[in-house]
Amino acid sequence: MERKSDVILLAIERIPQWVFLSILFLFQLIFIPQGLDFADEGFFMTFYQQIFNDPESVTYAFMYWFAGVLGGSLYALFPEDGLLLMRFAGVLIIVLTAAFVCRILKPYLPLWTIRVGVAMSVLYIFDDVPSLYYNNVSALLYVGGIGLLLKGIRAENSKGWIIGAGMIFALNAFTRIPNVLGVVFVLIILYEAWIFRKGIKWAVCTAAYFLTGYFSALLLVFLCMWRVGHLHPFFTCLDWIFHIGQSSEASHNIYSMFRTTVRQYLEIGFTGLFFAFWGICFFYLIRRFRNKTFIRIVAIFAFLVLASFLYFYGALYLLYFLSLATVLFLLWKEPSSIKTVALAAGMLLVIQPLGSDGAVDLVGRFSMFLTLPLVVAYSEKEVRELSVSRGISNRILRKTGSILLILFVCLSVQRHVSYTYFDQGSRFKKIYSVDHLFLRGIYTSQKRASVSQEVLSALDRYVSEGDYTLIYDNSPMLHYLTQTKPYAYNPWLYLYDKDLLQEALSRAGRERQALPVVVLQKFKGLWIDWPDGYSDDYMANDANKGKNLLINRFLYKNKYLKIWTNGYYEIWLPEYEK
Repeated sequence: MERKSDVILLAIERIPQWVFLSILFLFQLIFIPQGLDFADEGFFMTFYQQIFNDPESVTYAFMYWFAGVLGGSLYALFPEDGLLLMRFAGVLIIVLTAAFVCRILKPYLPLWTIRVGVAMSVLYIFDDVPSLYYNNVSALLYVGGIGLLLKGIRAENSKGWIIGAGMIFALNAFTRIPNVLGVVFVLIILYEAWIFRKGIKWAVCTAAYFLTGYFSALLLVFLCMWRVGHLHPFFTCLDWIFHIGQSSEASHNIYSMFRTTVRQYLEIGFTGLFFAFWGICFFYLIRRFRNKTFIRIVAIFAFLVLASFLYFYGALYLLYFLSLATVLFLLWKEPSSIKTVALAAGMLLVIQPLGSDGAVDLVGRFSMFLTLPLVVAYSEKEVRELSVSRGISNRILRKTGSILLILFVCLSVQRHVSYTYFDQGSRFKKIYSVDHLFLRGIYTSQKRASVSQEVLSALDRYVSEGDYTLIYDNSPMLHYLTQTKPYAYNPWLYLYDKDLLQEALSRAGRERQALPVVVLQKFKGLWIDWPDGYSDDYMANDANKGKNLLINRFLYKNKYLKIWTNGYYEIWLPEYEK
């Protein structure tokens, strides 16, 4: 008789691929209508709206140029379909990435382990911005490039595959500037040559094909930029990036990002040690004491401890630790056929989060697409061989693994229900809409919908489509919803440091013929459930890296008058336009 677990695994393998991917797609689709993010999503939606209309006005966003081209093209084709369309496109990108992962790993792992690992990836990734944007596009291109590279180094006619891989990695560098580090995936070729002794000639020629594709794609992209008038804002953006990397005030300076990454890896290590200690104690006790009642008590207590830890601390660092540990294990012990795949997955795990102020927290989850199937495939087998678990029946090990998987799924679903990015709070309260063409089918909390409706209705009286506006500083969504252009070359002024903001305002004063309508927010608007998190007058605090002071000086110098407020937002006009 087949064991129940084996029957379940067999059922997972027998599901047609299109059915499996459709399940992932529909699960994500359930959640896309809820949440109204005025920060991140407003930033890239404004970028898509203006990239072909007035690219200079969104200069700062050109570090995500290729994502902007994709989103801008979709916006140009369907301008009235708003946020819901972009979120639908984001779900498609995630599912397409999942399909590529299944295709890449199919020759190396049992199909059920691939599907369980991919499902875990989708479950945990989706609590980020559910839309078409640079992180999920980066994940798609990284996975696609790795797939072409792995196919090329194992195929007889490899030249085209290798060149194509190089081109994909180059294109990814324009999706998010730190992705330029993807060029180091050429090391996969050298590693393959070393472990299979393919010779120096093969390694050099294959690497040359990869680099030819890479630099050819760079040249083609710059030619396209020149043709559509994107070169100037792109190189201006690069100059700003170098400035920000050295600025002590910017959240994306090199030191701050390095410190964040180190701190996160220390927390990943701590999480791994906690999980290892939990596992050792659990398996030791159930092996040492054979009394069934005692084992049940130990199992319940162990489950509650782990569930509490993951509920309050999150599962991301545990999954990251298991992913890193699995990659290192495969490189050390397993057959050569899987080693190159493991190295590629491990490099993605380490490289993709670099260059982000949130590092692993924000970007790292997108790099686990390839590693989580490896974790699922090898974890049970290796746990069985540990000395502390020897003598324990396979039935108990399988039950433990099943319980851990169920726990992860429950926590992931709970997180989906209780959290949306930059619009915190339970989804059960996000049932109110804003009356706007671009927000059809989008729901948020009653208070956020009310405040948003008030400021949009007021702005209708003072701005028209195509006007320049200055919106300070965490509400770039207002640019998109009013179809106005960023006066200071950046939809999201929070991302500037003081020097860049001052430079942008001075440049705009020289280049813009008229002063803009100014919108000020009186709350921070980040990581809180605004407007419920409203606590004080944000603009009264001149200590916000000096930027508040610059904005106040701009208003005073140009004789602005406040003509509207709802307590959360203010609208200011120059005195002569009042």
